[in-house]
Parts: sequence; C-alpha cells; structure tokens
Amino acid sequence: MNRGLYISATSLAANQKRLDVLANNLANVNTTGYKKDISLLETFPEKLLSKMKGSRPRFRGENQITYEREGDIHRARTENGYFVIQTPMGNSYVKEIRFTIDEEGYLRTFYQDGRDELKTDYENYITDGQGNPIQGQEENIEGLLEGIVYYPPNQVIGTMNAGVKFQKILIDYSPGNIMETGGTLDLALNGSGFFKVSDEEGNIYYTRDGSFAINTEGILTTLRGEIVQGLDGPIYIQGGDISIDRNGVVLVDGNGVGTLDIVDLENREFLRKIGDNLFAMAEGVEAEEIPFLGEVLQGYLEGSNVNAIEEMVEMISLLRDFEAAQKAIRVQDEMLEKASNEIARV
Repeated sequence: MNRGLYISATSLAANQKRLDVLANNLANVNTTGYKKDISLLETFPEKLLSKMKGSRPRFRGENQITYEREGDIHRARTENGYFVIQTPMGNSYVKEIRFTIDEEGYLRTFYQDGRDELKTDYENYITDGQGNPIQGQEENIEGLLEGIVYYPPNQVIGTMNAGVKFQKILIDYSPGNIMETGGTLDLALNGSGFFKVSDEEGNIYYTRDGSFAINTEGILTTLRGEIVQGLDGPIYIQGGDISIDRNGVVLVDGNGVGTLDIVDLENREFLRKIGDNLFAMAEGVEAEEIPFLGEVLQGYLEGSNVNAIEEMVEMISLLRDFEAAQKAIRVQDEMLEKASNEIARV
C-alpha cells in the first residue's frame, strides 16, 4: 500500500513539472521566434517481483522472440524472459524494446527532435543481462537478441516499477508562422537555421528572433543589445536605404556592407535556452555548424510555434491526471487509517 502512495506521489511531481512547461509555453505564445518545450517522461526501472520462496532456476528451452525493423529503428519482444536495459537508476527488466545502433555500434534507446535522425545522447543501453552494454551488426541483430534474453529464477512472478519521473525537456524546432511587418530590420528565416549573435564578452548565442536594431555605434544588434554576427564580424550600417537579400547580404545605399552569419546546427539537441530567446550550446559541447539552406525574408518576423488551443487542451488533461493522482493518495491514506485503527483493534 505504501508503494501505491509513492507511485501516486511521483505522478504528482512529474505532472507539476509538466504544468510548469505548459505555462511557460503559453506565456510565450506571442514571443517572436519562440520554440516550445516538450516534456519527456519515463518510468522508473522495471524491477523483478518475486514471491518469498521458490525453487532454483530451470532450463526453459529455446527462446522465441519477435523482431522487426523499420529503417534504423529495431523492435523486439520476448515472452519467456526479459531484456535488460541499463539506466542511470539501475537495470530495468522489460519484455519489449525499441532501439537503434549508435555511432559506436551499441544498441541504445533513442528520441527524435523533429528531424529524421535518431538521437542517443544520454539514452539507455541494451545489455547482455549481466550489466554489460552490447554491440551488434545490422545484419545479425535478431540472432544477437535471442542470445541476450535474461531468464530470472522461478520465484520471479513479474516486474514492477516505482512510478514515473520527469526525464528532460525537448525543444520543438518546427517553424512558426511567418508574419509580415514591413520593418526594414525585421528578418525571418524560412528554413532550419539560426542567426548568430554575441554578447559584450564575445560569447556566441543562436536565435530565431530577427527583431534587429542599430545601436549608437552603427552596429546591427538585437533589441536587447547583442551584436548580430556577420561572416566577417559585426555589421556596420551607416546610410538611409537598407536592404537585405534572401542570402543574408546586407546592402546600404546599394553597397554591400556584410553578410549575416546564419547557420544550421547538426547537433542542435545540445542547445539550451538561456532566456531572452537565445540558445547556447551545453557546457563542454562544441557546435557542429552546417550551412543554412533556407532564405532570409526582410520585412517579416517568425511567430511562436506554440498552438494555444493545443496547449490549453493538454493543460486540462494534465489537471485531470493531477486530480486522479490526488484521489488515489486520499483513498490509500484512508485504507491505511482503517488498517491501523479498526483492523488492529479487532
């Protein structure tokens, strides 16, 4: 019964964090270039559930697994034993796995960030049942999986986990609506990419917010004062007629004064929000910049990609889940009270 209390409590804690993420998205529904956050939850490791007494393990015969593959995504299920997954909180015993093969050949769980690539950073390893991550070749995965199935002792009757936990926040990089403003220094990126800007200390940041201005020194900056980077450094603008073409070339009175440094990122999953619509790479990670293949639109801004209606619907569903967990805790608390006061008295 106490385990039920803890499981319900983990649901409340995870949903509280999800609610914070939803509230932040709704607060930025009108923020230029904002990219919404997505909450990613996962269960605690599945642990083996055993009865008090049982005989020693016995040979269970040839194991039969169900295996299928779709591109780089592999799926497998076993009926007789368990696959063992290594997680930061210990081994997890599951009947079904979904994984890919990383660059080093290891079998790992994955996620996607809006592109076709499967990302495995900070993800879990499939092990050989003894806690050792395994490597495999694409052509022999099914045979490899048949050999790593773990057979528990006979007293094991199933698995149980301790509830759910908030794993991480993913950023949805899908484009927002392009809105025409007519502003000379309002720029939108049509395609996957980022403007590069820097602060006074020279730290490089990335942004999709193209609301720019010119400071007192004639340098192109963001509205908050970060310097917009050109291919050759800061862009100085002194003149009346300013135009920016689709390739990011800045023309002043018909003369080229610089080209905007716009890039895409191969490893954008390591981008972290630091506030003010800016992104920075995670500590210790180098940005893998690749060419920007889209176009620059002058006189336009990209809106937030938050859909207010969808977020509100999800918030209502989340509040109902929260209420259900509260009721579960209340019921179990009442059962504990009866067990300690009434049953004990009898």
